[in-house]
Order: sequence, then structure tokens, then C-alpha cells
Amino acid sequence: MSTHLLTTTPTAEPADRILPETRAVAAVVIPFLVLAFLILYLYPQTSAERFAWAINPPLLAMYVGAGYLGGAYLFAHALFGRAWHRVAAGFLPVTAFATSMLVLTLLHWDMVDTGHFPFQLWLILYLVTPPLVPVIWRRNRPQDPHRMAPDDKRVPQLSRLIMMLIGLALVLFAVAGFLFPDWLISVWAWPLAARSARLLSGWHALLGVGGIMIGREERWSSWRVPLESIGLWQLLVLVAALLRPGDFHSGTAVNWYTASVIIVVAGMAGLYGFMARRSPTGS
Repeated sequence: MSTHLLTTTPTAEPADRILPETRAVAAVVIPFLVLAFLILYLYPQTSAERFAWAINPPLLAMYVGAGYLGGAYLFAHALFGRAWHRVAAGFLPVTAFATSMLVLTLLHWDMVDTGHFPFQLWLILYLVTPPLVPVIWRRNRPQDPHRMAPDDKRVPQLSRLIMMLIGLALVLFAVAGFLFPDWLISVWAWPLAARSARLLSGWHALLGVGGIMIGREERWSSWRVPLESIGLWQLLVLVAALLRPGDFHSGTAVNWYTASVIIVVAGMAGLYGFMARRSPTGS
């Protein structure tokens, strides 16, 4: 009589690696984002010639350019980083933004010059990105071990809740601005047209979905890259506000919008300081 010993092979933990196809997409996207930043932030008054379409006022062009550089920062970490969970929270926000840009383009098709080469690049980018980015996210997602590393830090529940509530509020604001651009035009700090109001709403959608995705994470290591991306963007927006005060309805950089950006940046800096003093809680 033989005895069969049943043995179990431990299931290998996900390696938290960034897949080659994720790196490949990041490598393709980064040059477009950096180029958009250089055009819109450094030469905002040339957007009609150098970008897909004219973005006015120049302050809005600089806002958009700064956002593209923040995106390049995120994708640079996807290209050169080692851990998927550190960049994962940024992919669905990019999907929301890219989808809104495609819808915006279709809604305002009568305003575009289809023979304009920068617009052709824009159209290709936003035809491909909305389906591609969530597929990449879904493929790479199983690599996340979903556990605290020994040297990681746990984000307080209150901070997570605040981040998610801010994200939800921004999503609602983005949807309202996209569906009712006249309303957004009436309340915003600088002049907008219907298309630029929807453009701005797309960026708010990115921030809103980003806030929700970040807030779902308890690992500080999952917060840092997305927050740094947003922080870089908002710091550049503050510089733009100081350089273009006349673009505001108030004619000065001292207004509710600039104050709100300062509060956001200060809040992020405060969170960084708090987490720097917090002891690792991973296990």
C-alpha cells in the first residue's frame, strides 16, 4: 500500500513589475506630452499655429501645457520605474481625460482644420489613447501584490477620505462643466468659450478620477508619484498666474482661483511633511 503525500506549491506573489507593453506605451506618449508642454507653456500665444487648435486666453494654454508636463512625469516613472503600484493610480484618470478630449473634438468638429498637421497628431493620439490606456492598466493590474511593504507607510484614513471626497467633487464639477459649458463660462476665473470650457472640464475629470483612485490606496508609495505629478502641474499654474495676471477677469493674480491653487499646493506639502515624520507601518 502506497501513501500519496499531498503537497501544495505556494502561489508566487505578484512581482509588482511594470510590463514591457506598459513601458512601450509610456515611451511613445512622453515625447508628445513634453512637446505639448514646450509649445503651450513657453509659447502660449502660438497655439493656433503650433498646437492642434488655438487655446485662449494664453493662461489657459499654459495651464494645459503644465498639465501635459505633469502627465509626462507620471509616464516617465512608468517607463523607468520598478514598481507598478507606484504609478497604477494614474492610468484611469488619463483614460477619463483622453476620452473627454475625443468627445470634445467630435462635438466641435466644425471648428477644427483637418488639414492642420498638429491637429492630425492630436486626433490620432486621442483616437488611440482612450481604448489603449485602460487595456494596459487592466493587463498590468495583476502585478500589484496589494500589500504593505516593510518600509512603506500607511496613509491615515481621514486623508484618504478627504482625497476621495475632493475627487468626487471634481468629477461632478467636470461633468457639469462639460455638459453645461455656459455655466462654467459664467463662474470661471478667466474668459472661456464653449470648447475651452470643455477642455478645462477634461482636466478637472483627470484630477477628479485621480483623487478617487489615489484615495482608494492606503500605501503612501502609491500616492507619491501621482501627487508629485499634480504638484508639479499646480506649481507651474501658479507661475503662469503670476506671469499672466491680466488674463483673469479680475485683472490680477489675487483672486479665488489662485488662492485655491495655493491651498491645494500647501495641503500637499503639509501631507508630505506629515508622512515624512510617520513611521513605516508595512509588514
